[in-house]
Amino acid sequence: MARTTDEERIARDLRTLQAIGSIYCRAHHADQPKDQAGMCPECAATIAFTHDRAASCPNGHQGNCQDCSIKCNRGDQQQRIKAIMAYAAPRMLVRHPLMTLEYLGKKMRK
Repeated sequence: MARTTDEERIARDLRTLQAIGSIYCRAHHADQPKDQAGMCPECAATIAFTHDRAASCPNGHQGNCQDCSIKCNRGDQQQRIKAIMAYAAPRMLVRHPLMTLEYLGKKMRK
């Protein structure tokens, strides 16, 4: 089995974050204009910030952020991404089953 490179892992994480962000944004910010990924500017900024922090993780972002001992997101950004994840993660299984399985596999490997 081929090993996933850091770039591939980070690109996959970005796709997953964008999917989660669009699920949340569609439900909570339906009246706001959306970007190409289906998110309002506030949600897009939160997802971009979270992705940038994960991409520069000192642990190499091997696992999931919630399981990491280093909390890269702090304060308001941490509260926003927690709210997005709490709402959208349970809905991912129905809307994006393959992404959900990849996420669970990543969580179990760590």
